[in-house]
Amino acid sequence: MSIYTIGVIISIIAYIIIGNYAGKSVKDVDDYYVSGRNAPTILITGTLFASMLSTNGFMGDTGWTYTGHITAMIMINSLCAAGYIFGPLFFGRYIRRVEAITMPQYFGDRFNSKRIQQLAGITTIISMTAYLLAVLQGTTLLMKELTGMSLLTCLLISWVCFTSFTFYSGSSGVILTDTIMFLIFLGATIIAGPFVFKEAGGLSNLIPNLLASPDAPSNILAYHGNLDGGTIFDAMSYMITIGLVWLVTVSVSPWQASRNLMAKNEHVTFRSGVLAAICTILFLTFLYLIAISMILINPNIDPVENVMIWASFNIMPKIIGVLVLTGIMAAGLSSASTFLSVTGFSATNDVYDFKFKSDKQQLWFSRWVMLGISFIALVLAYFNPPAIRIISWFASTIIAASWGPVAFASVWSKKITERGAFWGMLLGFLGQLGAETVTRFTSISLSGFFHPFFIGIYLNLLGIYFGSKTSTVTSEEIAYYEKMHVIPETELDPKDYKRDKLYGRILITSGVFISALMIIYWVIPYMNAA
Repeated sequence: MSIYTIGVIISIIAYIIIGNYAGKSVKDVDDYYVSGRNAPTILITGTLFASMLSTNGFMGDTGWTYTGHITAMIMINSLCAAGYIFGPLFFGRYIRRVEAITMPQYFGDRFNSKRIQQLAGITTIISMTAYLLAVLQGTTLLMKELTGMSLLTCLLISWVCFTSFTFYSGSSGVILTDTIMFLIFLGATIIAGPFVFKEAGGLSNLIPNLLASPDAPSNILAYHGNLDGGTIFDAMSYMITIGLVWLVTVSVSPWQASRNLMAKNEHVTFRSGVLAAICTILFLTFLYLIAISMILINPNIDPVENVMIWASFNIMPKIIGVLVLTGIMAAGLSSASTFLSVTGFSATNDVYDFKFKSDKQQLWFSRWVMLGISFIALVLAYFNPPAIRIISWFASTIIAASWGPVAFASVWSKKITERGAFWGMLLGFLGQLGAETVTRFTSISLSGFFHPFFIGIYLNLLGIYFGSKTSTVTSEEIAYYEKMHVIPETELDPKDYKRDKLYGRILITSGVFISALMIIYWVIPYMNAA
């Protein structure tokens, strides 16, 4: 048994033990769904970033970066990071005030409408199941690469790991294990980076060496990145579009914004957003620098998604490689547990109106529903039909296109009605899904301002406008709106606001620091060499 196999097994056993230990504190539905609404800043930060990154961040994104798209990834992540600031300030803290237990329930309560809650629940289940499948497949392939065990064995091990503690402990286990996994892959990557940079000729020489290397993809360091045969406009519009998708996603999606419902108070939502935004820029830029350094070491890694795996096996000391690979596995498992919990919560609470006799009955029913959904995902992941892969490609834009305008309007507009919200969400969902299907199954290419995301947004706004124009805001909707905008007495402690300002200064300082580093170590060397 290799040291990599031992590392994976030890880490999985540890996650199961920790997750199930957290389950002992689960006494009611609030504990299971929203972790008792008492999570501190570190746990909210950990679950936000860990559930966002997943195996795609360490494998898919680094592979794309390795092929010459580091500028695109930095642009996308910059907009994504902004979502961690806009989300808590303009959406998250308001939904926390009304104490919903799921995001679809918030929409149902806000517009006094069961059909909106059901629609939001259905879109949640579709998008989160697609994500769950993609992450489950990613962790399975990674484990197979590390251990040499059969695909089925690795699939079962991954499934048992995240299902066991998610089934028992719900959100309490998810946010705890997410944070531990976050610290592991964060620390492992930071420790591993210098070994790769040294092999590539040193971090300070990275830019000149890449510009001089015949193996580096064309325009890899230009502001538009590798054009892949397209135009600069195509490249830039793609960066901005996908960046906006992620900005909206981390602001209002059920697997990111729902973390606000678990926070100890409104101040925690803002502080954790600041830390998640800084991690998104600093950590991921560091990770992508490792990826492009690999071009100078081995420009022929195939498939490119294995760039970090190859580096762990061939460049880093074994113990460091084990830490990195178990960190990548942790990123995948953390996302899988998040997607499973969100899907299970919505299936139990939002799609059908179950008549539970008590909280205890709802708690155990939620657990068995979650187990059933997890088993379905396991079967689909094993057979892996092409339709599932296609759905997973565009799952990230489903929520952004269907929820984005409705979510922000629900907090900031008194004029939006139940009919406007319902048709906006439905048309946004169908518009994005239909447009993306056209691009996947026909020769028609939709990009720029006609990207499927924008088509979904246009239809969403039209649905909101005409639906609200042809209906009247009810007294219940107005009362709920006004309730959201009343700051609770418990949130008015001056000490909390003073601490919030400190986090704001840290955010601004980080922005200046990162910009200065980019100019000194990228822009100036690039211009001199060019």
